[in-house]
Amino acid sequence: MTEETSTGALEIFLHPLVILNICDHFTRARVNSNKKNPRVIGAMIGTQNGRSVEIHNSFELVFTQEKSGNDQEITINKEYLEKKKNRFVEVYKNFEFMGWYSTGNKILKNDLKVHESLLEFNESPLYLQLDPNPKEDLKELPIKIYESELRIVNSKPKLVFLHSSYKTKSLEPERLAVDNITKFAGSSNDKASKLTTHVDPLHSAIEMLRDRLVIILKYLRMVAGGQIEGDQAILRLCYSLANKLPALNTEKFLKEYQSEYNDTLLTTYLVAITKGTDMISEVIDKFDIAFQKRKERRRFNRPYFMFH
Repeated sequence: MTEETSTGALEIFLHPLVILNICDHFTRARVNSNKKNPRVIGAMIGTQNGRSVEIHNSFELVFTQEKSGNDQEITINKEYLEKKKNRFVEVYKNFEFMGWYSTGNKILKNDLKVHESLLEFNESPLYLQLDPNPKEDLKELPIKIYESELRIVNSKPKLVFLHSSYKTKSLEPERLAVDNITKFAGSSNDKASKLTTHVDPLHSAIEMLRDRLVIILKYLRMVAGGQIEGDQAILRLCYSLANKLPALNTEKFLKEYQSEYNDTLLTTYLVAITKGTDMISEVIDKFDIAFQKRKERRRFNRPYFMFH
């Protein structure tokens, strides 16, 4: 199928979390199905502001495949899609369904049917395709994003895919996670990454703050107990500092703190999952190589009469 390029002014930004989710989805499907290139399908969520689209996250979709002639008829479980989408929207109010993704290296005939079935969730969804087996000399991400456009073909309306350009965009937690993955995934060395460089100074600063608070608390207790005479200038500074504490105990602060804490835990969990899937992928590749060599050795070691 010939690919056409979109002439629209849509500006698409893709976050690294989406790419990591798709790779993790494909690796697990490959392990569970014992297939070399299983096809996985999922949904993408994000935000849209005018002609600017950001794809922030993704999740897997449940679907069924039935053979129809030489092709596979794919049916998306829309009830599951609606339920998962609503859960994301409960947490991220400005997120919406932006499109769907799958693995492969070319557009299939049934992809348009899948795309049409998702129009009820977004009148103009995007389609992202990731090639799980890219060429070794490829210098860009093996990802293509398509827009859909309604055209009149033989006096009948028909949807067509148009290839769109995109840019990657990442937040600070995503940059730290990706850097940590590239430094440590598949290796056992103790090479420092930007994540450890970022966390170590914070840990040192918190330890220093704790030590100074202990000193202040000890001083105030000694003054209150009459062991030493209090200095009015120091006591005024302590009083001023104490007055700031209630302002940090508001509902808004606790909500933002909990949200940032959950994002940090999610990033850490994502790093662990990605590292694990990378190790599993390496084991599978080594097993395939070993099994292939063993198979070839058996074939060449057969007695002469078995070939006749």
